[in-house]
Amino acid sequence: MFKSLTYSGNKCNNYLYFSFDAQFFDIEKVTAELNINPTSVMIKKEPVPLSTAWKYQIYAGNEIDLENHLQKLLDIFEPKVEIINQLKKKHNLTTRLQFVIDIDINPDASTPFFGLDKRAITFLAKTETEVDFDLYKADTLGLLQKLDE
Repeated sequence: MFKSLTYSGNKCNNYLYFSFDAQFFDIEKVTAELNINPTSVMIKKEPVPLSTAWKYQIYAGNEIDLENHLQKLLDIFEPKVEIINQLKKKHNLTTRLQFVIDIDINPDASTPFFGLDKRAITFLAKTETEVDFDLYKADTLGLLQKLDE
C-alpha cells in the first residue's frame, strides 16, 4: 500500500552524479576526451531507457552532509569546464547534476543537507548544467511495513 516511487526501503542511500545526456551518442568519445571513466552508462533502447547517459556518481550512503560530496564532484569536473563545453557542442549533449536523497521518516533522524555555494553555481553556469533532485522516503524503523501488515 505505502510502497511507491517515493519509497526506497529501510536504508538511506544518498548519492549525486554528473551526467551527459542525449538520445544517442558515443559514450567512449566522452570517456576518452574527459579522461574519466563513468561509474555507469545507459544506452537508449526500446522502450526504456528513453535516452543515453554517461554518469559519474559519488555515493554518500546514509551521510547527511551532501555538500562535502558535491565538493568532491566539483574537484573532478571543475578543471574540465572547457572540455565539457566542447563535448556538449560537438555531440549535442546536455549535462545534469542529479541529487538522489533519502529522507528518513524516523522523527529522531536528521535530514540531509547541502548548499550550492558560489563555486558550484559558477561551475553550473559555465557548463549550463541543469540540476535535478529526486527525493525518497527511507523507513529505518520499519513503520511503513507495520502499517501494511
